[in-house]
Amino acid sequence: MGLIKTLVLGRENGIRRSILRTLTGTQKPPTTPRPESTLHETGEKALNLGVEAPKDVTPPDGYEVVLHKDALEPGQVIEVIIAGRAIAVCNVDETYHALSNTCPHAEGPLGEGSLDATVLSCPYHGWEFDVLTGQCLTQPECEVPTYKVEIVGDAVCVEV
Repeated sequence: MGLIKTLVLGRENGIRRSILRTLTGTQKPPTTPRPESTLHETGEKALNLGVEAPKDVTPPDGYEVVLHKDALEPGQVIEVIIAGRAIAVCNVDETYHALSNTCPHAEGPLGEGSLDATVLSCPYHGWEFDVLTGQCLTQPECEVPTYKVEIVGDAVCVEV
């Protein structure tokens, strides 16, 4: 039953569960208090991002601002939606990487997985991916697309 619940509702800290909480009005309180003034409306509140994405940044041509660089701690990964694509953004020692959010094995949400150095593990079946290249370490014949990332001021910008 636990697997079915996770598949339907998403992981406790995942984007699907955050969206469900937003829609039903049952927000999970953050583990550390954050001033309300630093949070954007419902989207960033739902994702528990402590720092709002910069609005005064002009991204390079072909890029979109996805989050504030301080919103994602080193060793963390998050799912973002830009230009209709789900993308996993990873912070590896203050260097940001972006790759497709969909695992080719069972379409698991990589943005809800775990990051160990440059290896991102799918939360469904543990397939591992190199965030630098998108290469699957579990099944070398598989890979996921990667996206270029630029930092402009305090903004993390991803090429779309």
